[in-house]
Amino acid sequence: MLEKLLLKHLTKKGIIAYFVGTIILFALLAYYILGIAGYSLEEGRTMFFVGIIILNLLWAGACLLFWKKPKEEENDDLKIND
Repeated sequence: MLEKLLLKHLTKKGIIAYFVGTIILFALLAYYILGIAGYSLEEGRTMFFVGIIILNLLWAGACLLFWKKPKEEENDDLKIND
């Protein structure tokens, strides 16, 4: 639900950057927790899920900051969708 709200405010490049960045950040988090820190799947589960939530919120904010649609485009999209 949060993604649906976010995606209508991003440009096409922003949407692509959001999904690619999310996948890359999740993979890096999993690599760090399982590979570098040496936790097992059971030990690192809570840390991984908390990390996913934090990374997702931070990355969504960064994407919104850099790839937000101009105000006119948002209004045009709303008129077309109504």
